[in-house]
Amino acid sequence: MAKTQLEDIAVRLRNARINRKLTQMEVFRLTQINNKTLSAYETAKTEPDLVSLSRLADLYKVSTDWIITGFEFKGTGRSEDAEAEIGRLKDKLKARERIIRGIRELVSE
Repeated sequence: MAKTQLEDIAVRLRNARINRKLTQMEVFRLTQINNKTLSAYETAKTEPDLVSLSRLADLYKVSTDWIITGFEFKGTGRSEDAEAEIGRLKDKLKARERIIRGIRELVSE
């Protein structure tokens, strides 16, 4: 069964907390996010609001990008990351087109 984005966020939040060796009560004391609310975030029952998301990212020393997407965007900006990915995909597409052309030439002989 495929996971939803909310379930993926929940897993990342729980893993980030555990990696920082924090209990839900410790997170409550440090962020004022109620431990029942945090539990709902970590079990995909509730989507975290932006303020909570930001507090948790700061506490866990991860980016909000990572919590939401699972990816860290390391570069001067997202547009550069996107451009690099587009370039990589274009190169793959060109390679596949060369392969298809070669197959067509073999078949037409």
